[in-house]
Order: sequence, then C-alpha cells, then structure tokens
Amino acid sequence: MSRNPSQPPSDSGPTQVQLSRPFRSRKNRPCDGCRRAKSRCAIPQAGPPCVECQQMNKQCTFDELPPERKKPRAPSSPTANIASTSSHLPVESPTMGKLKRPRSPDDSSAALQALSYAAAHEKRLRIAESEPMSLDLSISRSLDPHVLTTLLTDDLLPIGTKQLGPLDDNPLSETPYMRQISGDRSKPQYIIFTKKRNGPSVNSGKKQLAVLKTCLSLLDPPPTEDSLLDIYFAVFDPAFPLVFLPPDERLLNSLVHTKLCLTALSYRRRYRSSIASIRSIIRASEEDTGQEPSRLSTISAALLDLSARPVQDVEANYILLARTIAQAQLLGLHINPTSWNIPSWEKDLRRNLWWGLRIHDAWISFLNARPSHIQADNHSIPVPDIVSVGTGSPSNSPDTASSPQSYIFLCRLSAICSRLQSQVCTLASSILLPAERLEKVKAIEEETHILLSEVRRDETGRALSSGVASFLTCLLGFRCMLRRISIELSIGLGSPFTPDPATLEMYAEAVDYFCGLDARSFDGFWLNYVGHILSSLTSSLIRLSLATSALVSLSPQRTSYTIQASSRTMPLTMLSRLQRALQTAKRDYCWDLAEPALNRARSVANCLKSPSEYTSVVAALNGTYELEIPQANGSLPHKPNGVQGPAPNQNAVDQFGWNIDLNAFGLDWHGADSGLSMWAPAAAGESHGLQTNILLPMYTD
Repeated sequence: MSRNPSQPPSDSGPTQVQLSRPFRSRKNRPCDGCRRAKSRCAIPQAGPPCVECQQMNKQCTFDELPPERKKPRAPSSPTANIASTSSHLPVESPTMGKLKRPRSPDDSSAALQALSYAAAHEKRLRIAESEPMSLDLSISRSLDPHVLTTLLTDDLLPIGTKQLGPLDDNPLSETPYMRQISGDRSKPQYIIFTKKRNGPSVNSGKKQLAVLKTCLSLLDPPPTEDSLLDIYFAVFDPAFPLVFLPPDERLLNSLVHTKLCLTALSYRRRYRSSIASIRSIIRASEEDTGQEPSRLSTISAALLDLSARPVQDVEANYILLARTIAQAQLLGLHINPTSWNIPSWEKDLRRNLWWGLRIHDAWISFLNARPSHIQADNHSIPVPDIVSVGTGSPSNSPDTASSPQSYIFLCRLSAICSRLQSQVCTLASSILLPAERLEKVKAIEEETHILLSEVRRDETGRALSSGVASFLTCLLGFRCMLRRISIELSIGLGSPFTPDPATLEMYAEAVDYFCGLDARSFDGFWLNYVGHILSSLTSSLIRLSLATSALVSLSPQRTSYTIQASSRTMPLTMLSRLQRALQTAKRDYCWDLAEPALNRARSVANCLKSPSEYTSVVAALNGTYELEIPQANGSLPHKPNGVQGPAPNQNAVDQFGWNIDLNAFGLDWHGADSGLSMWAPAAAGESHGLQTNILLPMYTD
C-alpha cells in the first residue's frame, strides 16, 4: 500500500534519509532558518531537525509566523499616487488565475504566445472607473516605454523576451514586461516596458525653479508665479496647447512649472528685455537629465524650450528637436491613439504634442535648409479638431475664441511646409529637372492659395485672438517665399528679374497686413519662426527694389510692353513701410521677433551707402523713403501710414503710379501668364483694373 507522500513517515521501521525536499502541501511549511535563507527545507521524518539544520548544526525551529501579504489598494482617481506603481496597475480579470503561460522551446514561439496572451486579456487594461487608466501616469519611474510602430516578424524577438505584464495585483516595478493597450482587437498596439538605465538621480527641475524665483525677485516689479501661469494659459496655451491641467487641480512638476513661467515672461512687455538674460542663467543651472524617465511632461518641457523667444541657438534647437522626436516616438506619440484604452484628455494631449513637434520640424528644417527629422509616411496622427484643441485649455476667455482655430490652420500650413521640404528641398529632389520641381512648387502654391481663401471666409481671419496674427503672418509670408522659389526655379538661381504684378500683389498683401497690426496683436502668441519669415520677406523686397526701376511720371507713357501698377505695390514703398512697422514694434512694444529683419536691413544698408544710385534703396531700408502722391484736388501729398494706420484701398487706383517694363521679364519667366490677377493697360480714357481677380482682399466691408 502506498503512502501519501505529503504526510511525514511514521516512526516504525527504518527510513532512509532523503536528500531532497519531498512533495507536500503548504501546511508543512519550512523551518525558520530555511525560510530566512530561502533554501530547500527537507524533512525526512517527523521529530528530528531538517537536513539543512542537521548539516549546518543549527537550531531547527518553527516559531516565526509567515509574513502577511498585503494587497495594494485601488487608486481613487487616475491622477492619484502618480509616483506609486502599485496603485496604477490594472485589476486582474476573474479568469486570469486559471490561465497559465505554457513553456516555449524558443524565442519565436514564446513571442507568439506572448502576443496571444496579451490579446486575450485586454480586460486587464481597464479599471473599475468611468474612464480608463492613464498610460503616462501608470508607468513606474524605473521603466521606460517603447511603443512598436508596426508589428512585423522581426518585432516579435524583443517581445518574446519580456514578461506578459502583471499577472496579479502585485506590481512588476523592476521587471520589464509587455502590454497591449488598444481596445480594437483587430488592430493591437503593443508597448514594451524596459528597465531604465542606472545612473545618478538628478532632479534639475527643483534647482531651476529656485534659480527662477531668484531671478523673478530681481525684476521691477517682481511678478508672482501664479500671475505668470495665468498669462501662459490665457495667451500661449489656447494658440499652441502643450500641457493639460485637470480641472480640479494644478499639479505640475517643478521642471514644467519653471518652463511655463519662463515662457510667460515673453508675453509681458515690461519683462521682454530681460528674458534672454534670465533664460541664459537658468540654462547654465541645468544638469544632465539623461537618466530621467521619458514621459509626456518631458515632451512638453522640450517643446516649451523649442518655442522660446528670442531664438538664441538654432543649432542647439535642431539637436534638441531630434532628441525630443526620438523620445516622442518611443512614447508612441506618432501613432493615432483613438482606439487606445486611455483617458480622452491624454489622447488629445498626445495629438497636440505630436503636432507641436511637426510644426517645429517643418519650419526649422525649411527655413534653415536642414533635413527633416520626421518621416513623411511614418505617422498616423490626423490634424487636430476644434473639440480636442479647445477643451484642453483652462482659459475660456472671449479674447481667445479664435485661438484654437488658428492653431488648426497653423497645423495645416506646417503640413504644407513639410511637403515642400520633402518634395523640393531635399537631396533627392535636386536631381530632378527644374521644370519638374517647378510643377511641384506650383501645386503647393495652389494648395496654399486654397488655405488662404478658406481663412478669408472664416471668422478667424478677422479676429484679434492670440495666435491669429502669428498664423496669418506665417501664411502670407510663406506664400511670398513660394513665389520667390518659383521664380528662382524658372529663371535660375540668382538671375536678375523684374516681377510681374501678381507677384507684387502677394508681397503687398503681406506688408499691408503686418503694417495694420496694433499693440494688442504684438502682445499675443507668436511662433518664434516669424522673425525668420519676416527677415526672408525683407530680403525679397530688397532684391525687388534693386531689380526694378520706378519711372515716376504724372502721365506715364505706356506701350504694349509696359503696364502701370499701383504705387502700393512699388517695392521701395513696401520695403520702407515694412521697416517702419518693424522699428515701431521693436521700439514701442519690445517685440523681439523684429530683430532679425532689422539686422538684415541694417547690414544691407551699410553695404549700399557708398554708391549714389542706391540712395532710394538705402532710405527704404532705413524706413525713411516717402513717395509723394499728389491728389486730384490739389491737396497736400499723401504719405503711407505706419503700423496703426489704415491699409490702403486695394480697389482705388493711384493717379501717380509706376511703370513695369515687361521686356525685363525675359523669355524664361512666364509669371504674368499664370492666371493670377494682375494690373493690365487700359484703353484711352479708362482706368486700369484687376483681371481675373481671385486674390481677394484680406478684409471686406
């Protein structure tokens, strides 16, 4: 008769000593010494000590009670106990304890079993609340997430080496694992959590915050941190959303708190002259934060640095952008999170952060002739909608009603700019024929014109909300840059040319809009690349002023090869008006973004002071060129206005115009035949006007 192996043998009869622990239930617990040493406790018979205690000559006791296992409590809210890993792990499914992972003979089968296991237990990703648990807030500080972009055969190898996530309520804070986060079973999304590299614990945010407080105390009057946060969420965040605050609390880590206050200083006129020095001091106090875990707040802080004004180091920003995009891709920001089991606010924040990176990547690469960091076909985030943009900001002021829509338009414009960079401004596109590249530019010009027409129909183009002036300046300036690229591709880089009236009309609209801005517009949100765009606009107007000849006459002689244009589109007049507007913005409003264009004009003026034939150009560069236009009633001459003056009437025709010699265009430039509106000669006794007028005025009465 066989004996139950789980029971100790009786004392009767000789029993051979067993050298291995017999199979028995949990009731026969190990002795105190073996439990503390975590060694195997073999008890061959009842009474004598275990084999380990006999060999080590130790006392074999059973006095200590087994330690009580405490299960972590479920979190009260998704944002509670952020630093605690155990409070953010999903609750186990009732049937999970019955399933066991079978052993796999190799990595490939282990990977397949891991995928099957994760896909079958998506219920673990939800908690017993109305909204899913936040992914960003539930990750332990000891782990870094790695979101797989597309699931291919090669991607199974890293998955197969990971555990399958928490199998019970106990956290795996120190163990790498894998998680399936998508709520759509047909489109699973896998995230690998790897252990963060060991390194010194660095918390530079607290140090930077202390330095910021010291710098703020030296200002006159010293601003409070709460007032700076209010300025940020009233001016910057509605037009360029980068952070999310729960409605019931303002819980920000020290690093993001410092960046927000520092950004808000750029939108207080009295502190703009000190922002560059304060930013330099704070950057000098920064320490290496390479060991800090990557979270959404890390991306927000980096985007605030990239959006800083004034731009001090373009190369450093380019490197910072590359590193931030890499971190964002590891966090999965380039993947559409619509089907993910995460809160709606986190989905909106992910979309806005990714588009913030796309905006910076498009403009910094195009304006500085550098490669783009984002692959054109390797992201799936759509353009944000008004719901996702408007609900994230705590500011509901009427002054920011059109700010979310201007941000959406800016995203669309940045996508067009990115396409220009990838199709025309890359090494691969340089091998194309100029005619082929010109066709691509014309297609982008047409798309930009469609966007401008949509903006003119929308109320956003007439609003004074924060961010609207920044977007429209980018749009009108980008359209001028596109036209200059078309001319360069058509006649050759650096070749002399005389522009057609349609081209001059584009530049005149950009100058008219910027010269019509008031003090309120300069205190709103501005993309820091506007300074570069205005500098490029100034450069183009300088070239137009040098290339064209203004033959001023009360009764100009016109032939079939000469047309008369309005004095409003005269390059010298436009250049002078733009420089006066920039000088006023810099002097009266401390607007730092005017500095690049003013520096360019000052540099060219110094080079042209000697030749006497460039006297008018130098005067325009200094903002002192005035074209006196005698009125029909014999009144005093009319002179163009400054920043706050009304824009000239585009439908009125000056009696004192300037001539454009069409012979100067040459045979290669066909801009006058592009179908756009242009000034054409009229019959005797009739006034000249616009033909095929599709360039509508910015504002209509």
